[in-house]
Amino acid sequence: MAIDTQTGAFNVSLTEEERSQLLSFLEQVLRDKEIEEHRTDALSYRSFVQHQEDLLRSLIGKLRRPAAAR
Repeated sequence: MAIDTQTGAFNVSLTEEERSQLLSFLEQVLRDKEIEEHRTDALSYRSFVQHQEDLLRSLIGKLRRPAAAR
């Protein structure tokens, strides 16, 4: 794992199997969050869940990119 102290970003090396498993896990968590959002009445909590969904979508997008584009 490499950490860029300037930006706080870091890189993780994953095998294709690990990447695939992580992607599958994140997609399931996103589906669960979408259900949770629809069942939530409290606006502040709904906003929190929507933020979590946005983060998950960002991570999923990064993991779906071809290795050359990462």
